[in-house]
Amino acid sequence: METDKKIDLLDPEFWSREWKQAAGESSLHRITVDEKSWIEFWSSISLSYRLRTLNEQKMIDEVIGLLIKEGLIHRESVVLDIGSGPGTLALPLARLVSYVFALDPASKMLDALTEEARGKGLSNIIPLCKRWQETSFEREFDLVLASFSPAIRSVEDLLKMERASRRYCCLITASGAENFKMRNELWEKIFGRPFYSTAFHVTFPFNYLYARGLRPNLRFIKQSICYEEPLETLIDWYENYFKMFVDLNDSNKKIIRQYFKDKANGSLVKVRDERTFSIMCWEVEK
Repeated sequence: METDKKIDLLDPEFWSREWKQAAGESSLHRITVDEKSWIEFWSSISLSYRLRTLNEQKMIDEVIGLLIKEGLIHRESVVLDIGSGPGTLALPLARLVSYVFALDPASKMLDALTEEARGKGLSNIIPLCKRWQETSFEREFDLVLASFSPAIRSVEDLLKMERASRRYCCLITASGAENFKMRNELWEKIFGRPFYSTAFHVTFPFNYLYARGLRPNLRFIKQSICYEEPLETLIDWYENYFKMFVDLNDSNKKIIRQYFKDKANGSLVKVRDERTFSIMCWEVEK
């Protein structure tokens, strides 16, 4: 009788395979969406996304405070922000370091960042309109940061972060189930099955690094979010999102519109969410 193959939890390759398998089992992976469609989506929501991040100031303050406390940034630091979006972290970091390189493939996200930086009198943010996979940095930054970035989804991406850094890396990602409540509820209404993904859970990168002999600094933050957003903005956001995965026919548009109308008070929808996420920092091997 054949015995089960032994699982070695201290084998980095085990965690590499597990992470790859989790990505393959994600609801997002099971429906093919080309990179261009994702870039168009992020560009289409760039302005509303920037306004939305203003409601996440507590998370931003805690992340910046941790980077300072742990000595990961100082006045002379050069930082790379992977998937910077409209500058959620790049803008506050720019006040504390020498330069921030903001990498994002969506040009309109970088346009929103540049406009905001100009308004704040910040001239030390360098926008880079590229996909992470197209870069080839070698020990060019004191800190390489990625916050909820879909670019970091495998061991190869994690190693690429390390190669770009001459000192530290920081990955901010999920520490629980996918907690984008509205997206998940609409996904089940449209597809008739629950949304499922652990592809961006901290379990995989943390255990991969641990199995390599590193000891990442891991912190958890729980954030309660409550704010109001215009009804039509939310409908437009989610129509743009779901048209990447399914034919946005009249029936699906009606599902999205009715979902938000049921939540609306006049022209506004109150958004409530509980989010738990992790901040993982580590020093790269020389």
